[in-house]
Amino acid sequence: MTLLWRVAIIGAGTMGRRIAFTTTAQGCPTTIFDTSAIARRDAPLAIERLLADREATGALAPGTTSDARGRLRVVDTLATCVAEADVVIESVPERVDLKREVFAAIDRAAPSRALIGTNASAIPGSWLADATQRPDRVFNSNFGTPDDPQVELMPHPGTSVETIDTAIAFLRALGLVPLVVHKEIVGYAGNRIWRAVKKEVLALLAGGYSTAADVDRNWMLGWHVPIGPCGLMDKIGLDVVRDIELIYFRASGDPSDRPPAFLDAMIDRGELGEKTGTGFYRYPGPEYTRPGWLRDSPRGKGGT
Repeated sequence: MTLLWRVAIIGAGTMGRRIAFTTTAQGCPTTIFDTSAIARRDAPLAIERLLADREATGALAPGTTSDARGRLRVVDTLATCVAEADVVIESVPERVDLKREVFAAIDRAAPSRALIGTNASAIPGSWLADATQRPDRVFNSNFGTPDDPQVELMPHPGTSVETIDTAIAFLRALGLVPLVVHKEIVGYAGNRIWRAVKKEVLALLAGGYSTAADVDRNWMLGWHVPIGPCGLMDKIGLDVVRDIELIYFRASGDPSDRPPAFLDAMIDRGELGEKTGTGFYRYPGPEYTRPGWLRDSPRGKGGT
């Protein structure tokens, strides 16, 4: 079934592709734009791979991948991308200046009916909405991985009730579970819980109290999960982690919220995690996926 919403996605990186994976699978005509020609070139194949992998396991119905392929269009200008959109989702790097620039451009080119959502991890909508002439139609959303059903949804003080109601209906029609944060806060609700863990882990590593491997062993054994905080930060990208931490620091001014120097040093060396082949672990095949790793003697083994 084709949904009523035509979707435009600004940003063809990891999260833009993840969102397009769901919208195309669930019947939405989806247009995607990125300033990077390489990202535009690579996005369709990456999205198709997400779809095909899940069709192969039975998570998606047979034929979903081929049907979704016909719903995706990659274009080379932002204005073309948003020209017919009902919902525009911005998914560019976590920088306020960049997001404001993108919001202003979306506002100029999108139909007046269009809602504008930011897929920011920490930046609240009130920092962006006044870059548009439609602040009442601006909302925050926070998508997870392709297999996560939940999406945090958050208004800013000027978001209309109608906008949030429509965004809820949109997410539900995509088969997702909208979790509404009722008052604006930096980082939503779930992300703030994850952020508390992440901040403490970075502080432990910075102080030399533990290693990435031992922190992750502790977490994985204690919570019976397949990945620990350091492995998860590698998946997110350590540059992205730092950008998000800087948003919290900007909001609070608390020196304890500033990202630690060792994280800057890793980023300067190009150790960004999974996407560059090294971070807290080496990729592909990080140590924490090796059989027996969890119960190995930690002395001198694994991680940073």
